[in-house]
Amino acid sequence: MRLLLVLILLCAAGGAQAQPVDGLDYGPLVAVEAVPDGRAVALADGTVLRLSALDIPAGRWRDVARSALAELLQGRSVRPARLAPSDRYGRVPVQLQRDDGAWVQAALLGRGLARVDAAGADSAAVLAPLLAVEAEARAAGRGLWGDPGLVVRPAESLGRGDLDRFQIVEGQVLQAALVRGRAYLNFGTDSRQDFTVTAEPDLVRRLEAAGQDLTALQGRRIRVRGWLDWSGGPRIALVRIEQIERLD
Repeated sequence: MRLLLVLILLCAAGGAQAQPVDGLDYGPLVAVEAVPDGRAVALADGTVLRLSALDIPAGRWRDVARSALAELLQGRSVRPARLAPSDRYGRVPVQLQRDDGAWVQAALLGRGLARVDAAGADSAAVLAPLLAVEAEARAAGRGLWGDPGLVVRPAESLGRGDLDRFQIVEGQVLQAALVRGRAYLNFGTDSRQDFTVTAEPDLVRRLEAAGQDLTALQGRRIRVRGWLDWSGGPRIALVRIEQIERLD
């Protein structure tokens, strides 16, 4: 009953549902057979799709997201834009368009049932519009954004209890440096305890070739998202520059 009430309230709240990004190669319409979880869609032809660029927190929000996705796609057909090879479970990563043109990822984000996983996106072109939809839902406190355990975290508040999960973190970069080609963005004065963002030399070189300098972020306030681990303190390792949003 509680889950049903949450779904009714979320559907009533609605939220932005951006149109799919132009330029993606969407396939033909295929009927939806089932929705195994909040990020997976089984098609009538036997293909299982995985909605890319989304993170759905563990626990009750996965149940809510699965039910909402099933409601969005019940009796519908979809056009998948395949962006990468199948994952190790045989699921095809896609951006997904419903038969009426609605962007499925944006629909879940607009209801506050997912967060943008920039590292898991297979096309950088989708990130700006998805982040805009997420920001609108976050500002409205919809869905998971009303859960105190899932709010955007200040960099200075992180500890070992926050590890091994997707986090969105905000703070000021106190020091930005390159050490043997690896980039370090430090958010505190104690590199053994304070939050750090790192980028491997290969990513640093690719960014430099594109005219982007991570050390220029020193003194800037940023928001960064990704998987939090421990490496001499809590850390997010960058996979792509789109994990970072400038706040000033």
